[in-house]
Amino acid sequence: MSAYPTLENFFAAYFHQDWAMEHDTPEAVIAYYRGSEAPEQVSRARAEAEALLGEGLDEDALGQRIAALGSEYDPTRDGATWRGWLQRLAQDLGADRTDAY
Repeated sequence: MSAYPTLENFFAAYFHQDWAMEHDTPEAVIAYYRGSEAPEQVSRARAEAEALLGEGLDEDALGQRIAALGSEYDPTRDGATWRGWLQRLAQDLGADRTDAY
């Protein structure tokens, strides 16, 4: 069983291989998730993202872990780092549901 079941569900269900066909940007995926899931679910995903950040993995290991959790998005292709993107993800998952991108 995954140490991050909610985050794994989020990545596999929302950042699957066809995510870019459904949403224009990664931020749009996150906004859709926030608007579609129960606040408790979103809160758990944020807590798990923060816990993953707390593991102190280097960039390569963090990218491998995120991919192993089911994410098909690679932020390095957009000029970001894995750590930076996961930090932004955690921040965005904690944003008020009324916040817009």
